[in-house]
Amino acid sequence: MAVNEDIRLKVYTRDGEQREVLMQPGHPTLMHALYDEDIGVEASCGGCASCATCHVLIDDAWVERLPPRRAEEDTLLQFQEHFDARHSRLACQIDAGPELNGLICTVAPEE
Repeated sequence: MAVNEDIRLKVYTRDGEQREVLMQPGHPTLMHALYDEDIGVEASCGGCASCATCHVLIDDAWVERLPPRRAEEDTLLQFQEHFDARHSRLACQIDAGPELNGLICTVAPEE
């Protein structure tokens, strides 16, 4: 994949709609790409890992391919009603990069 190519993501909305999202060069995190697509990621804290409004559920095939949750992300997610110990992530804590090409995730239900 060339450095400036879009990264293609498969995202399921809260309504179950499947959307292809293009993470363009310049998006620093998964949260920014999802926010720009207006598919239910509020991103209230702007990516500081302090609100969980960018909570996503990572597809099982991708869980092990991402870096593990850091302590602050893990703590915040555990207080979410729809927390899933294996699949829950804050999209603001997933850095953009070509290794995300093909990522599959679902926007978590609203709290």
